[in-house]
Amino acid sequence: MSTDVKILQSSCCASGSPIKERIKKIAAENSIEISIEELSDIQETAKYGTTAFPSLVVDGEVYDYKKLSSDKEILSILNQ
Repeated sequence: MSTDVKILQSSCCASGSPIKERIKKIAAENSIEISIEELSDIQETAKYGTTAFPSLVVDGEVYDYKKLSSDKEILSILNQ
């Protein structure tokens, strides 16, 4: 079963963000199957009830990306 990951970011920061590559790398190193979608449209991101950008939505749970300072913390939420 694939872990569903959405990256919520403001439209000014949507292109060239290293977040997607970091998550893909962590998932690959730990044999975790993921699907990643990047959202920057304000109407789409507002559906998740957060104004903290960037944020991650992992299987429906919202996390403030700025509070995930280590790969270990990201791995922990990918494994939930």
